[in-house]
Amino acid sequence: MITNLKIFSCLTSKGTKTLHVKVYTEKGEFSASIPSGTSKGKNECVELSLEKIKKIFPEVKKRLTGEKEDYQKTDSILKEIDGTDRFEKIGGNLSLGISIAVARAQTEGNLWKLKALKKHRFPLPLSNIIGGGAHGGKTTWQEFLLLPVKVRNPYDAARNLIDVWKIVGEELGRKDLLLGRNIENAWMCKIDEFKVLDFLSDVAKEWDMKLGVDIAASGFWTGKAYRYKSLNKTLKPEEHFNMISDIIEKYNLYYIEDPFHEEDFESFSELTRKFKNRLIVGDDIFCTNLERLKRGIEIKSGTGAIIKPNQNGTLSDTENVVNLAKENRIVPVASHRSGETEDPWLSDLSLIWETPIIKIGVLNPDLPKQNRLFVLWEETPEQEMNKLPAF
Repeated sequence: MITNLKIFSCLTSKGTKTLHVKVYTEKGEFSASIPSGTSKGKNECVELSLEKIKKIFPEVKKRLTGEKEDYQKTDSILKEIDGTDRFEKIGGNLSLGISIAVARAQTEGNLWKLKALKKHRFPLPLSNIIGGGAHGGKTTWQEFLLLPVKVRNPYDAARNLIDVWKIVGEELGRKDLLLGRNIENAWMCKIDEFKVLDFLSDVAKEWDMKLGVDIAASGFWTGKAYRYKSLNKTLKPEEHFNMISDIIEKYNLYYIEDPFHEEDFESFSELTRKFKNRLIVGDDIFCTNLERLKRGIEIKSGTGAIIKPNQNGTLSDTENVVNLAKENRIVPVASHRSGETEDPWLSDLSLIWETPIIKIGVLNPDLPKQNRLFVLWEETPEQEMNKLPAF
């Protein structure tokens, strides 16, 4: 039974304030810290400041005290208290913090035990190696990603990514192209999208990894065209579509995230039809929202969906999005945020939701998630690495 709840402030990896929630039960205390994004979709649930949350928190605390440790029941109560579609009253950061903390209480601290699985399939890590866009860097595109596929365990996967990340940084430094590291610990450099892809496509081949990009197109969509500061040009939607298509073919991209702005379901659909064996992934367009995913499924807007629980607000509703995606052969990709905390709950969730891919950075902000995957590999029975999605 829940006997008490408390909220605290804590810091993200960006140095901004975020929320830490503690739930107290007869079995002990269980907590959760909530990350915060930089490049946010307009359809995400509302993230409230701690000051605003403090005003509503007494009502939430009073309603939940005395309830069972049952995250699904808790989620229903939180939605009832809030009464809006996007947690505008109590904040999606508060609702998710409570949801995860209660789920931990329910499993005595082991989130991975929320779901009984015969075999635990561990996600392949997809990591940002060179960055740009809103996260910092020269390129207009936000992330240039590598995905190791022939790995035996989570440590093997992480080790490969760390080695590649170091080599890329050394090579950029040697050529006097290095600008530093951005908020996701990805390298920032002086070259544009095409030169980055020239460089990383060779690295991907050498290390037998898949190459991907997060274009984050909403960030440079003007309402009529795509404005590329890095290339000093503005492209009409059809020109942008053609450029994306040419790049996918030229560099053999496997993973393409947010190639168009967040309301352009039709272009997502057209690109999906054109590249049937690639992972065309929606983040801002879906926002881990059930209704938006349904709309995308209707017209086949993509083959993958980013899953960010703090876009949604509760574990149970996020799980509904994951299940809908799987039922319709949409690949769920569990994803971090650019403002992370030391709390590694995403690793546990990627396991119980059986997401083939987990999008996390190399070292620094996401090191706790990598380490948590190593521990889970030892703790869980019957484990294996997940396979690349088949289309």
